[in-house]
Amino acid sequence: MSESVKESAKHKGTASDSGSVLEIKGLDVTYSTSRGDVQAVRGLDLAVRRGEILGIAGESGSGKSTLAVALLRLLKPPGKVTAGSVMFRPAGRSPVDLLKVNGEELRVLRWSALSYLPQGSMSSLNPVMRVQDQFKDVILEHAPARKDSLGELIPRLLSQVGLEPRVARMYPHELSGGMKQRVLMAIAVALEPDLVIADEPTTAMDVTIQRVILQSLADLRTDFGVTLMVISHDMGVHAQLADRVAVMYEGRLVEVGDVRQVFKDPQDPYTRQLIESIPQVGRRTS
Repeated sequence: MSESVKESAKHKGTASDSGSVLEIKGLDVTYSTSRGDVQAVRGLDLAVRRGEILGIAGESGSGKSTLAVALLRLLKPPGKVTAGSVMFRPAGRSPVDLLKVNGEELRVLRWSALSYLPQGSMSSLNPVMRVQDQFKDVILEHAPARKDSLGELIPRLLSQVGLEPRVARMYPHELSGGMKQRVLMAIAVALEPDLVIADEPTTAMDVTIQRVILQSLADLRTDFGVTLMVISHDMGVHAQLADRVAVMYEGRLVEVGDVRQVFKDPQDPYTRQLIESIPQVGRRTS
């Protein structure tokens, strides 16, 4: 288990800070099909501590991405939330249940308090717009008062994810997959939200680029003080990055705990199988 990424993520707001930025209770998400209803998330209870990096683990189909889009109110039919509450406590604002706020209230919260790093950087940026214009779209829609500072803000955001200012003038097709992912990271924290939900941020990347992305995610917490919920099927990602890990299986949480303790002594057989799936040099297989 690598410690260097975690060490670089330490900052004044750590996972030991009191209070939760997000508290999920009894969440059920159902997909209606011609053969009946399918429960993708079942009775999920989970608190996300302010300042932590929380990993959400599980194989494909376990409900991880469904959980993310349900929290963000981006779930599309035939999916629907059928039970539960999601209390969000952004700093300096009154707590709100994300499942009950109206559309305008939710629009105000998005990007400024709650943002999303979507799965698949290759298709998440508009191919016919320069990178700087995609920053402007988000910032001016949610914080128009920052219009006069864009010339300084965009290069600074790019620099904080390890990209040169010239990237602002480029089109997405001119960027590598890792560069696109870091552009999305910079956009996600442009308005300094309390919570960023990152869905499979290292998928389809080679190990060298994965390392860069993980370091950039750790730096986001250091530089911006955000709380991160990182969704990944790769237990190696959680081992390197997360403070705690929550393991999902068939829509249910089967284990939640400090990442070191979970890797050292997993309590659920499914968690143990996920950990054992990580390739290790020198380990003999039957």
